[in-house]
Amino acid sequence: MRNYFATLLLIGLFLSANTVRAIENFSGNFIGKLGSKTEVIFSLKSSNGKLTGFYFYDKIGIEIKLAGEVINGNAIIYELDDQNVKQAKITGKLSANGFSGKWESLTAKKTFPLQLKSTSKAIPTLPKNLIGTYQADERDKCALNIAITKSKGEYFYHFKNLKRSLNGKVTFSRSLDENLVYINFHGIEWEEDSGDVTKEDNENSVVDNGLPSVVQGLLSDGEIAIQNTGNAMNRYVKISQCDLKFIHLKRIK
Repeated sequence: MRNYFATLLLIGLFLSANTVRAIENFSGNFIGKLGSKTEVIFSLKSSNGKLTGFYFYDKIGIEIKLAGEVINGNAIIYELDDQNVKQAKITGKLSANGFSGKWESLTAKKTFPLQLKSTSKAIPTLPKNLIGTYQADERDKCALNIAITKSKGEYFYHFKNLKRSLNGKVTFSRSLDENLVYINFHGIEWEEDSGDVTKEDNENSVVDNGLPSVVQGLLSDGEIAIQNTGNAMNRYVKISQCDLKFIHLKRIK
């Protein structure tokens, strides 16, 4: 009987040791929520217990650097700014299936629960050469260029055409399902938006009459593609100076 229990104990210790080694040497992606509503995406890599990676808010799409360690499944991870200064502390239980713990600000009195589950989906990455000036093809007769810059971990744009000169913030929408990245230019008001003509008048009446103020484009390496106009059933024009359904901007420098 003693040998039986000793064998069970050894098996348990062996399985536990293998689990610890697996957690201390792995890489994976996770999706979940910070607090009750804020959706986040994490990418973590552990090598001999040393954790590195990043996460981003789903609505912003800008990576925030992470560094820490995991010991016996207990993780301590620090959120770093663009100068590698610690901004927040993440603690909890990490496994190959997910994470359960809390996020705590180191600069303000804020603490939120953090729940993550693993995903097999790849995280689409931002182009390496994202910063620069993008210009419409001269053959399209669309005098438009957008300059993208980065400062203190945030992205900004300068929009210029014959009618408008605007500055604003840039965010990104990363679709794990499509494996695509969309770029969002905040503060560029559409020129026209008649809405969905298939809706009844009383349905349209409850919609805010203000024009949308975010222009979105499909982002790839060195190019941004913006759908500029809708169709007969959903009429809109984002940039009227470009008489094109799709505006293709290419990075020139």
